[in-house]
Amino acid sequence: SDDNTLRVWNRTTGTCVRTLTGHTGSVNCVCAIGGKIVSGSDDNTLRIWNATTGTCVRTLEGHTGSVLCVCAIGDAIVS
Repeated sequence: SDDNTLRVWNRTTGTCVRTLTGHTGSVNCVCAIGGKIVSGSDDNTLRIWNATTGTCVRTLEGHTGSVLCVCAIGDAIVS
């Protein structure tokens, strides 16, 4: 999203149950891995979120440009 957030939606009711904040640039991609959510952003980072609590458990840095895609393969996160 261009508002730098991720939103978790209830599939049945269509209501937003949680807003994940922390990115400082637009969020471009997201991937669900078990009980975690991984997001990539224009702030050049990936963030790993606890899907239940909505807290950011880790920020992955290293890209020198926007993160445009993310994928989980086994225990690895590829971006």
